Amino acid sequence: MKAAAVVINHNGGNDLGRCLAALQTQTVPVEVVLVDCHSTDASRAWVEAPPAGVRVVALQTNRGYTGGANAGLEAVGQEVEVVGFFNPDCFPRRDFFATCLQVFAQRPEVGGIAPRLLREDEATLDSCGQVLSPWVLMVRDRGFGEPAAGRYLEGERVLAACGAGMVFRRAALAQVQVGGEVFPADFFAFWEDLDLGWRVSASGWVVCYEPQAVAIHRRGATARAGEGRLLFRRPPPLVAGYLCNRWATLIRNLHWADAWWRLPLLVVWDTTMLAAVALRMPQALAYLPRSLGRVGRAWRVRRLWPKRRLRELLP
Repeated sequence: MKAAAVVINHNGGNDLGRCLAALQTQTVPVEVVLVDCHSTDASRAWVEAPPAGVRVVALQTNRGYTGGANAGLEAVGQEVEVVGFFNPDCFPRRDFFATCLQVFAQRPEVGGIAPRLLREDEATLDSCGQVLSPWVLMVRDRGFGEPAAGRYLEGERVLAACGAGMVFRRAALAQVQVGGEVFPADFFAFWEDLDLGWRVSASGWVVCYEPQAVAIHRRGATARAGEGRLLFRRPPPLVAGYLCNRWATLIRNLHWADAWWRLPLLVVWDTTMLAAVALRMPQALAYLPRSLGRVGRAWRVRRLWPKRRLRELLP
């Protein structure tokens, strides 16, 4: 099986060089496509003079993770059967793709792989696949912040993979595209990984966590330095987009049987989230109206793929 890696970069700094080096030293051949979303920092050095074998797609505007991922996927060779998507602060180990290709070859039902993401100290887990919290349906990265030793050592089914580093069978991506797009371009960033995994899972594929596929993720490398929730160290437009992407993801994917009894809880929870944003980052509220269009578009396309009960999809 032939593999490719799409790296979506926007001001990834020196992390980008480390990410590209990790992908170029894989134990199996990997086509590497670097999508630059109009960077202005030190990462421009790799865009203007890429390492040998790295194909560059330089966008004239910052289209975010989703726009960059779509552009990178379009640039990948037609013969490629497996595609990984990476943030520049994600550094896969040398056998990362070899492990993923073995899983895909041995398990034809697997459409996506969530790797074992570790923090830079390699002693702390970052993500072992994504699931949803049972009541208010928030994204939860399994193992987030927990000690790595002795935990999540068995492969199992998950709903989605963290977008910092995830690998999909191209046939699964083709099956779930909407309007020619695998990723909803208007999402820009946040929730796009959960949305993709949910669609792939609902379409009959399995997204599985594979503990032998390991990568280091320097989470929040492009966020403003400081303490407290990472979300509130992002620019206000991204905070507003986070809320709207959550609503759009639920509208696009949630089965009616899972929605009706949760509705009161969801209203209270999301109202509380909105109040927290108003208190901690009131300037984000100004960007909400321009982000709400994606919620309406999500409603219009929800009929385009099957809906399955969460109990059928979640471990």
